[in-house]
Parts: sequence; C-alpha cells; structure tokens
Amino acid sequence: MWTDGPTVDQVREASREAEPEAAEGLRYERRLSQETVALGAIRMALTPATAATGVGNGSRICPSAIETLWQNVSRPSPRTDRERALVYAVIVQVHNDHRRNQAHDYEICELLGGTGLAPLLRRTSVLLSPIEILTDHYAPSHAHLAWKYRLTPMTAPDAFRAVHADPKASPELIAAALTLVPALTGTFDTAASELRARLQELKGTA
Repeated sequence: MWTDGPTVDQVREASREAEPEAAEGLRYERRLSQETVALGAIRMALTPATAATGVGNGSRICPSAIETLWQNVSRPSPRTDRERALVYAVIVQVHNDHRRNQAHDYEICELLGGTGLAPLLRRTSVLLSPIEILTDHYAPSHAHLAWKYRLTPMTAPDAFRAVHADPKASPELIAAALTLVPALTGTFDTAASELRARLQELKGTA
C-alpha cells in the first residue's frame, strides 16, 4: 500500500519483474492524499463534460469518481499555480470547518458541491484576469452558478454592459472593462468613451 505515486498497474508490473512468484500473492492498493483528492475534485469541477452531467450542485463529484479519474495517472500533481493555490484553499477550508488537520474524501467533495470554487479562489493570492474580476463582482452566486462552481466567466459583452450600467463602478472595474474593448464590436465605441471619461474623472477626484 502506498500514497499517490505510481499507478497500481505500474507497481504490479515492477513487482512481477523483480519477484515474479512473490508478486502474484500480493494485494496492491494506492491511496490518495487529501491534496490529490482535492486536486481531483477541482479538475472534475472545471471539466466541461463533468459540468454537463450535473456539476452545479456538486452531485457528480464524489470519492469514487475521483478514484476513477486518477486510476491510470501516475503521480498526480497540480499543473499550474492556480491549481496549487486552489488545492491549498480547499484543504485549509475543510480543516477549519472540522477543526482538525485532516480532510476526508467526502468532506472535500461536499465543500466543492456546496461552496463552489469561486469563494475559494478569492482566498488565494492568484491574480484574476479582467473578465474574472468583473464576473466575480457582477455575477451573484444565485444567478451565475457556472462561475461559482466552475469558474466560467461572463461573456465580454455582458461584463462590459454590467460595468457601463453601474454608476458606482470602481476605477478597478472600469479599467478591467476597458481591457475588453478590443474584443468587442464597434457598437460599444460610445460606451467605451463614456467609461474612459468616468475613469479619468474618478482618478482626478482620488
């Protein structure tokens, strides 16, 4: 029995090569660390195929599904700093919720099914892109579950319109909206000019 590391098939094959007779009488079991379970749950939440079959309330993220996800993956590990930060945020949140330094598989799955990824992302030091900044601000969880559970941002036109229609938009939000202008059609030119003027006014009064 071992944690994370190579797959069961890889260890079984290595054992057969080293000691063929002894290997046949062994039982092989790879267990997953809390970090690897959290990473698997995050990957499932962000996978469109999983989302299409029920993620939104987390119903498809479960310990058995995570086991299957990693079954043929050797030494699973985060691919990006964002994944690494999210894994840490998940583990810390479960530890805090249950007041112990251990996170069980089902607790990790329940957290993502209930809280979603967006609140956890806010607690990390990961920098959000302009469209993510706008989505996080303007898409309330009850109205935009795709962001809450799967970090799916708003479309650029919708995000831009939200800022333009918000008379209390902060300089940060206006600046983020203006970065979207090159990807928008010409119908937004007037609105973009108005936002630039508002941004200059806000900077002047700061």
